[in-house]
Amino acid sequence: MAELTIEEVADGAALLEALAIRREVFCVEQGVSEAEEMDGRDGECRHYIVRRRGIAIATARVMPGRAGVAKIQRVAVKARHRRRGIGNRLMQRIIDDAGKRGIRRLELDAQCYVEAFYRALGFAAESEVFIEAGIPHVRMARTLSAS
Repeated sequence: MAELTIEEVADGAALLEALAIRREVFCVEQGVSEAEEMDGRDGECRHYIVRRRGIAIATARVMPGRAGVAKIQRVAVKARHRRRGIGNRLMQRIIDDAGKRGIRRLELDAQCYVEAFYRALGFAAESEVFIEAGIPHVRMARTLSAS
């Protein structure tokens, strides 16, 4: 894909771009309240941003957990950029980085309509369907092999 970059958020300006994508996708498109989406935990997380020709188009955050575990959250791709492999490339970067940092288990709460997307990335469902922010989700996890 032309001029696509994936980077770890390194400054406040990039974080603001990531938050804007999340507002657009979760609050505007999906009707999640801003209070629920902006949960005050961004400072604890590692954030990623995808740019196409310098424009921010996708984001995700990774929340550290107990030793060797991290939780992928807030994976969001702007609507006009979906179904082009961008989410897959973002997730691969997160998975690769996690392995390099010694993470052995990645967890996430997937919206049910994208469960197959995460399954194709090696995640397996570990829960029944539950409702979060008014949206059906399923808890999923993937074990990473030791490097």
